[in-house]
Amino acid sequence: MVNIQNIQKDLEQLLFSVGNIVEQGYKDKNKEVSTKKDDNNFVTLLTKYDISVNKKIIEYLELQYPEFSIISEEAPEINKPSDYSFVVDPIDGTRNFVRSIPLFFIGIGFVKKNQTILSVTHNPITKDMFWAIKGKGAYLNGNKIEVSDRILKESDVIVRTLPNKKLEKEVVTNIIENVHQVKNNMCSHDEISGVACNRYDAIVSKGSSPWDYCHYLLVEEAGGKATDWNGAAFDISKDNIILSNGIIHDELLKMVKK
Repeated sequence: MVNIQNIQKDLEQLLFSVGNIVEQGYKDKNKEVSTKKDDNNFVTLLTKYDISVNKKIIEYLELQYPEFSIISEEAPEINKPSDYSFVVDPIDGTRNFVRSIPLFFIGIGFVKKNQTILSVTHNPITKDMFWAIKGKGAYLNGNKIEVSDRILKESDVIVRTLPNKKLEKEVVTNIIENVHQVKNNMCSHDEISGVACNRYDAIVSKGSSPWDYCHYLLVEEAGGKATDWNGAAFDISKDNIILSNGIIHDELLKMVKK
């Protein structure tokens, strides 16, 4: 029997612990930075702190939860004969981390058959800890959070697409013309948690990986909505997503379908 509440508390403590490593790295003015290509062939940054934190998280999860699979951005997938998997991102927003911009998170999702049932993500600089359990609401530092009630023309929308695709350029243009402001903070977890707690109003993204958007549960549990670009329920096997406060969701769907 999987006890989600116990896992949630355990992951919080784990993220607080490894967060100390990331916080020390944040203060390092001479970070050694390498590059790699992501699943969309884009060049992304990598530091020794990504690798170190990833290693510590995986070692802990393998020790405490050996029956579950592990999907991680910085290591090969660990497959077990289970419906359950942990999804690990040791530093989401490495570019911000390298530039000493405090918009980066450490996140672990817990999924069952590609559906997130637990989300825990932590900013080690601001000390924000977001978590959500399926059917139990979404929380920031222990306080329940809710999405915004803003309409489209008042909305701040995060847009992430593949810039070399003509159709997606048209999508971005269409959104810019209809909302208050378009943003991109270079940190999926900050953006997702921001929609969940009323800082932003929606995310429209394509070309994502499981560790980028497994935390969509935060938005759903805060009263928002998560679908793919066709309007079907989102799961982590999909590479396109719309997350919103719910109020503007159908309007955003129409924009990406044009």
